[in-house]
Amino acid sequence: MLEKAIIVGGGIAGLATARVLSDHFDSVLLLDADVMPPVADLRTGVPQGSHIHVLLPGGMEILSRLFPTLEEQLDAHGGLSAGPSEWYGLTSHGKTYRLSRFQPTPLERPAGAPSNRVQSRALLEHCIRAQVEALPNVECRYETRVTGPLLEDGAVTGVCIAPDDLELNADLVIDASGRVSQTLAWLDALGLARPREEAIHCDFAYCSATFQPRTPEAFTDVGFLISSARKGPYTKRAGSLARMENGEWLVTLAGRLGDHPPKDIEGFHAHVDTLHDPKITDLLKEAVLVRAPRQYLFPKSLRRRYDQLTAFPEGLLPIGDAVCHINPGYSQGMSLALRQVEALEQALVQRKSQKASLQKIWKDFLPAAHEQTRAPWVFAALQDFTKEGTTGDFPDEEHAITQIKRLSRRADKGDDEAAALVDGLFDMQFSLSTLDEKDTAAQT
Repeated sequence: MLEKAIIVGGGIAGLATARVLSDHFDSVLLLDADVMPPVADLRTGVPQGSHIHVLLPGGMEILSRLFPTLEEQLDAHGGLSAGPSEWYGLTSHGKTYRLSRFQPTPLERPAGAPSNRVQSRALLEHCIRAQVEALPNVECRYETRVTGPLLEDGAVTGVCIAPDDLELNADLVIDASGRVSQTLAWLDALGLARPREEAIHCDFAYCSATFQPRTPEAFTDVGFLISSARKGPYTKRAGSLARMENGEWLVTLAGRLGDHPPKDIEGFHAHVDTLHDPKITDLLKEAVLVRAPRQYLFPKSLRRRYDQLTAFPEGLLPIGDAVCHINPGYSQGMSLALRQVEALEQALVQRKSQKASLQKIWKDFLPAAHEQTRAPWVFAALQDFTKEGTTGDFPDEEHAITQIKRLSRRADKGDDEAAALVDGLFDMQFSLSTLDEKDTAAQT
């Protein structure tokens, strides 16, 4: 066992990382600046927390392995697992039971296969956090702000915390601090190059409000998405409705490229009424507002190419949104972070099997973390760049894009194996580097 690890950031990526590191370090210290609520509730450090959070099957697979009782806990608190017909999209083409492609009929899942999970972000974090806090070699220290790194001979050997720059030593520091990542400033302090950044300027905005249905039986599915209209004046608007664990309905509106949903309730309802399908409008006639609209702005998807760096400090690894964050409209963000956590776990397991130190582990992990960004980055780009006004870095993934489009065409013609590959890739159940192998196997 290694001695001590520190994780900066207590979100989904940080909590899952703590669980992984608990198998490899004598002690793990998780630091977060937030006040953590004793119950499932919103917190300051997750500004997107009041909006819809769908956990894709790939992310749920990883969480279920790391926390075997998590799904039972979510169920006990009222979290929902979407059956084949209970989560769908309403598009200009009609109703689809897959959001990665058009699928007009529900697909049965094999017994035990994971499904989309829908619950509040607060409940998901609360249930994971409780299990992490119960780990005997993990300490979670909240209301603790990291002020900088401890540096020695070009390596990160710990962190300093407020208020008096108290020094905390560690063999490994994980930066899970999200989109305000600490790593960039620490590279500056060491005189090292920052990674090249790729961006897709999607100018996406969420606005969510919570409603209490007068008659719960009015909507008994898990949730649905109304996609943007193909024609007309409102092609940049979309919306969704999902049942929450307390029986309330969470309605999330989306707009992009300047056409953002308003925060006042009158404007909110007016935006709902412009969607091409009236389903949300009709449902809200029988519901009462519980929580006023809250807005969240997402100007761009961003990917930092740490995998291309030739010099990086020992003792430090960024993870999660610190590496890549994508348009939240595609529900892949949490699963993307968890796939990176799994890549870290694999790197540590390999080192342990070889009885090797952590020296140069960044050379293994950073390319592996990048690999997990490739598929969601491609899917997001393919969708975002269909909207006039989107600018930025279209992925240099010609082979993969051609392959995904070919598989999607096969799926549209009823090819179940092709459909399973598109779905599995979108659902973050495997990475883009394995698609060729899986595609070849499916054709033999």
